Amino acid sequence: MLAVLLLAAFAFLYPQVRDRLPETLRYERSSAAQSSSQLSPSEFDQIDSYFTPERLGSFAGEPATKTNASVEGVDLECWYYGVAGARGAYQICFENGKLSTKARFGQ
Repeated sequence: MLAVLLLAAFAFLYPQVRDRLPETLRYERSSAAQSSSQLSPSEFDQIDSYFTPERLGSFAGEPATKTNASVEGVDLECWYYGVAGARGAYQICFENGKLSTKARFGQ
């Protein structure tokens, strides 16, 4: 089990390795009907404290919308995705380039 987790982590961090994996081992978006600016609940759950805006972009693609603000030396950037197969929105926010919050609205 540990070997599988290490392979998955290695492949996620190194795209050139991921591109050489057999088709059956590759990660695919949840549904062909899923918009590129939507996340499935399982994709949302995979977003953890190690995500940066760059990593989120590589993982999930461009969001439906983004907001940026700078207040008293704190740079805030929030990305918004639709919820695949349901109504609502996911908000993923970064504070000075590090994941600070993630939330689902409209459940």
